[in-house]
Amino acid sequence: MNSKIFSEALSEIDSRYVEEAVQYRKERENKNTWIKWAAAAICLMLVFAAGFYVADWKGSQIKLSDNSFHVTARYKEREDSAECVVCLVALTEEELFTRDTAAFKGSISEIRDIQLKFNGRKNYCAVAEIEVEKVYRGSCGVGDTVSVMIPYLGSDDTVSAMRVGMTGIFIPEVFDENSVWEENGAKLDRRDLADYGFPDCQRYAFLKTKKRLVFDRGAYESIADAQELSEIEEYVQTMLKKLSVRCGGQEDK
Repeated sequence: MNSKIFSEALSEIDSRYVEEAVQYRKERENKNTWIKWAAAAICLMLVFAAGFYVADWKGSQIKLSDNSFHVTARYKEREDSAECVVCLVALTEEELFTRDTAAFKGSISEIRDIQLKFNGRKNYCAVAEIEVEKVYRGSCGVGDTVSVMIPYLGSDDTVSAMRVGMTGIFIPEVFDENSVWEENGAKLDRRDLADYGFPDCQRYAFLKTKKRLVFDRGAYESIADAQELSEIEEYVQTMLKKLSVRCGGQEDK
C-alpha cells in the first residue's frame, strides 16, 4: 500500500471514530493514573496505620524493672473472656486484719486495666489510684495518692463495683520483695505496677456506692447489717485497736 492509497483510505474513516479512539486513550491514561495514585494512597495509609499502632503500643507499654523477666505489661481494656476464678482461703475476721496490710479511707481517682503476657500467655489485672483521706494503719499519709493492684475474679466480686470518684475504706497488703507473680516460666515483680495489692477481690474493700454499701458481708458477719461507711470506719478502728492491745500483751509476756 503506497502513501496515496493509505491517505485515501484514512480519509474514508469517520472523524467520530477517531475522536472516540482518542477519548478512549485519554480515559485509559487517566484511569491508570488514578489507579497509581490510589495505590500510593493505600500504601501511605498502611504505613501511617502501622506507625500509629507501634506508637500506640509503645505509649501504652509499662516499663518493668530487672526483677521482672519474660513478661510484658501494657495498658489495655480487658477482654470479656479474661476471667480467672480463685478459691478463697477461709479466714476469721481477726485473721483478715493480721496480714501485713495498710488500712485507709480514700477516693478513687483512676482505674486502668493492664494486659500482662507471661511468655506470651495473656492475663489481666487493674491498678486503681486512690487519694488517701484518712489513715488507720500504714506508712501512707493524708493527701497521698497510692496505687493498688486489683486481680480479676468475676463480675460479682466486691471490687467490680469500684468506680472513679467513689469513696471507700481499703485494706490492701503492702508489696515487698516477696510480692511476685510467677506464671508460664515468667515472673512479675508486683511493685513494678503498684504500691499495694488486694489479696483477693472480695474481702479487702468497703465501697460507698450511690445505692448502697458494698462489701463481703459473709466474711464480716459482725457488721453484716452495716449501711454506712462510718460504721465500717468504727469497726476497722476497733479491730486494729484490739489487735494492737493483744500484740502488746503478748510482747509483755
